[in-house]
Amino acid sequence: MLSHELVYFAVAGRAEIIRICLSIAKIDWKDTRFQFKDWPTIKPTTPLGSAPILKINNVDHVQSMALARYAARLAGLYPEENPLNALVIDEVMDSVNELISKIPRVAADPKELETLRKEYQANIMPKYAAFLEGVIQRNGGVGIVAPSPKITVGDMAINAAIKSLSSGELDHIDPKFFESYPGIMATSKMVDNNALIKAYYAAKEN
Repeated sequence: MLSHELVYFAVAGRAEIIRICLSIAKIDWKDTRFQFKDWPTIKPTTPLGSAPILKINNVDHVQSMALARYAARLAGLYPEENPLNALVIDEVMDSVNELISKIPRVAADPKELETLRKEYQANIMPKYAAFLEGVIQRNGGVGIVAPSPKITVGDMAINAAIKSLSSGELDHIDPKFFESYPGIMATSKMVDNNALIKAYYAAKEN
């Protein structure tokens, strides 16, 4: 049996999908969380100065999307047997990762950050949203690969991104932006209503 330890900040962030998939996979794993104040000490010990890190048999593995796909394979949420569906999931996950990575987070002053965020919403978000919506509509309007409502790690990635961008925690980003994309909203709702996802969050509350 392989040992697994996921190391990340004490927030959802880029590790939540990995956590969910490892939990669904029903394997023994350790969820190690640290505070932001501890990151300067931890960062030099990581392979690329980034997190999350998944220790498998005490070997460090990195890159959040690669880790998510690995965990999804363990959970049966990545269609290994269907290369075309796997390709669709990969392109969606990589696109979602780009979308989140492009969020302006620092600026010289608040006014500049406001300008950068508004430009991001006007130019970046519509491009990626249109692409994701097209993938979903090609699949019938819910989910990115058939058959829905069986979720994949790609659907989970969309859901996580939508929640992040619609949380209201990012100043100058309209929380209702995605409401004009019915496929994205339907896919996000499908993930929220999935029995496996509900069970994961119910277990966290207990």
